[in-house]
Amino acid sequence: MEFLVYQRRMMYQLLFWAGLNLGVAAPMWFSTREWVRSFGGMTAAWAVINALIALFALRGVQKKAQQQADTDTVRSWMRQLVRLLWINAALDGVYILVGVGLILWAPTNRMLNAFGWAVVVQGAFLLVFDTYHGLRLPRKVAIG
Repeated sequence: MEFLVYQRRMMYQLLFWAGLNLGVAAPMWFSTREWVRSFGGMTAAWAVINALIALFALRGVQKKAQQQADTDTVRSWMRQLVRLLWINAALDGVYILVGVGLILWAPTNRMLNAFGWAVVVQGAFLLVFDTYHGLRLPRKVAIG
């Protein structure tokens, strides 16, 4: 099924992002600078969350692939995923605002400032990711 191939590819992209984040964050933990350590810690936390989301979604894709789903069922799965992507895109905007809020609220607190920047980076990536796939999925994947 083309839809499940697309969804699997999306989750591998999210896993790649998580791995990239963990690779960038890990050396930051050893920094003597509080801002760098805090940014790395928050980035690593996001990496773990993104990896767990991708892994659970991949498990769901595998279960769906084992079913003999008809066209209507696959259409329903796609509508649900597109709806989820748009909900996530809205939440991504909230993450960005929260990050900016932390940056502005505590400009001299290095830890909170770093957390804010890390949240802005994650929110921005996820906003692009979710919006791109929310727009592309129904146009790219033919069902039926």
